[in-house]
Amino acid sequence: MKLDAGRIDAFLKAPTAPIVLLHGPDAGLVAERGLALARAVPGALNDPFRFAELSNPPPDTLLAEASAAALTGGRRVVRVREAHEALAKPLETLLKHPPEALVILEAGELTPKSKLRALAEKSPDIAAIACYAIDPAKLPQVVTARLRGMGVSIDQDAAAWAGQNLSGEEGPLGQALEVLYLYAGESKALSLADVAAALTDGGDTSMGDAIDAALTGDVAATDKALSLAYEEGVSPVGLIRVLLGELLRLRVAAGAVAEGASTQEAMAGMRPPVFFKRQPVVTKMLRLWPLPALEQAIAAALAAEAACKTTHIPDQAYCRQTLLALASRARSVARR
Repeated sequence: MKLDAGRIDAFLKAPTAPIVLLHGPDAGLVAERGLALARAVPGALNDPFRFAELSNPPPDTLLAEASAAALTGGRRVVRVREAHEALAKPLETLLKHPPEALVILEAGELTPKSKLRALAEKSPDIAAIACYAIDPAKLPQVVTARLRGMGVSIDQDAAAWAGQNLSGEEGPLGQALEVLYLYAGESKALSLADVAAALTDGGDTSMGDAIDAALTGDVAATDKALSLAYEEGVSPVGLIRVLLGELLRLRVAAGAVAEGASTQEAMAGMRPPVFFKRQPVVTKMLRLWPLPALEQAIAAALAAEAACKTTHIPDQAYCRQTLLALASRARSVARR
């Protein structure tokens, strides 16, 4: 049965079909809904006897796992990544005696001619859920609603800007929202300037040059670009907030690298996309700043922002000290 959009959220919380086919071009949304379904069976994810995860399995393996009984009692969950057309036949076999387990099939984009999709859409015991990117026209409302759910408010014009500059795919969108949530900090509010600073890819300004130099380990260039930025009227707090936005974007990409993605794959997932002229710079940053180091850098940037807002602390000097410390750390790593 083909599940319409209005029924999906309720179904994910309490699946009523023993077999679910998730398919579509938005791989992030497919994976997110697959995990939500697995979590809908209490205790299954934490019990190795009740949870099996398969990737591109042969038909016999799917049949065996879907038919197996849970040794510890309770309902089993079989989560299948990279579901393919050859699984249509074992599914026909399973439908003769629907399994007690919850079988979750995660596939890519399937055409209407797909046997797997056709079987799922016509069978009452299989729920077929299509996973597509969010309509760009609806992105501002989605961004506003999701941030509200995270306890963060966003100005209307800021949400509109985000809608125009973010991807509607679940994976990149979720990453961007995490960046915005962290950027909002204790204020729990985002203006247009905040969103642009957090998400905009760096440009050719002295401020951008200073941040790029710091994160690639060029101490002298950092100091020179920072002096030019101050001469141009850049405020230390504003610079630190742009630095923080860049660190948060790098943190998302570094997390993808830590999970096995290549540097190029991780950089391709950054939103907004990295300008082609900056790709070598960002590649170097990701090499010099693994995830644990970025967490420390983010903490240092947050501390610097708070310090620069304190009246008795010389903000320009403190900001310079922070960037030079980052540059020194990156240079040390580069020399190893």
